[in-house]
Amino acid sequence: MSLSKAIGGVMPAEPAGSPRPDSIWNAWRADFPHTAAFANARSALAALLAQRRVSRVWLPAYVCSAVAEAAAAAHVACHYYNVSLRLESDPKALERELSVGDAVVIVAHFGRPPHDGWRDLIARWPEVVFIEDRAQALDTGEASHADTVIHSPRKLLGVADGGLLLARAPLPAPADPADDGLWAPQDARAGDPDGLTPERWRPLFTDAEASMRPSAAAATARTLAALKSSALTPIADARRANWLRLAEALAAWALWDELSPGFAPLAFPILTADAALAVTALAERRIWAPRHWPQLPSDPAAFPDAHRLAGACVSLPLDQRYGAADMSRIIEAVTARVPPYPR
Repeated sequence: MSLSKAIGGVMPAEPAGSPRPDSIWNAWRADFPHTAAFANARSALAALLAQRRVSRVWLPAYVCSAVAEAAAAAHVACHYYNVSLRLESDPKALERELSVGDAVVIVAHFGRPPHDGWRDLIARWPEVVFIEDRAQALDTGEASHADTVIHSPRKLLGVADGGLLLARAPLPAPADPADDGLWAPQDARAGDPDGLTPERWRPLFTDAEASMRPSAAAATARTLAALKSSALTPIADARRANWLRLAEALAAWALWDELSPGFAPLAFPILTADAALAVTALAERRIWAPRHWPQLPSDPAAFPDAHRLAGACVSLPLDQRYGAADMSRIIEAVTARVPPYPR
């Protein structure tokens, strides 16, 4: 493999295919009788909060700012609960703050399922709307105990949009579908299979991300077709295999010590001495490793662990495009150029 080949970045457009019974679409919807496919996850969340007439929503202190943006679009006040540097949370501590009419967003960070303490809290509070944010999750390996689940396929596949809202109760309906012109970054990336000319597709993706807002628009037909024609298991297996390769070599950097996760990961999260410098060092080796997330909507004074994590965490790419040789290249770059977080 040439070292000039890029690893990571925009995924090329998912090719069209025929619907299949083992599809991602069918797997995600298996436990839920109601589905609404919005243009993006923040739109799905905003619509749900408005429909359920939520008075305030609780978010983990380590969360994408788009989640807070969705709450603001629904005119719902955001409150936050604590997470540790290892993304551990304490549902019992949150329970002391809950009231009837609240909603709680539980994030499956990097695809990892929430721990069992959340199941017990959900059972004790039927008057609260519990929402599992699976935007980073292809397959958590577990059924959700939440009332509602939200998926964001564009983080996992070569699709341009999609915020899939799944629930056990009726859901708000989206409006007309978004324009298929959203697919320009993925189409441009498909024309550059080795990622040698990022100037052709990266600005398109950056512009699309910057312009994304909560709206009533539905997901594009092209995205829904890709979900219905893409088999889940091969993608999940490839991601788990790449995780194992990275975990065995990068234990000193790993956020978690799981070697063989039961979930299908979004990426391999590592803790570095400085995430911004780490991303730059990897980019010099043509490895595009994003940060989830450099800017948090929570208060750094109230939640210092979450903000320390934001300054240290880097997501190493391990998606289904890559195999053992690509992971070896990432391992070499990290061990040579990226100091780990001080333990």
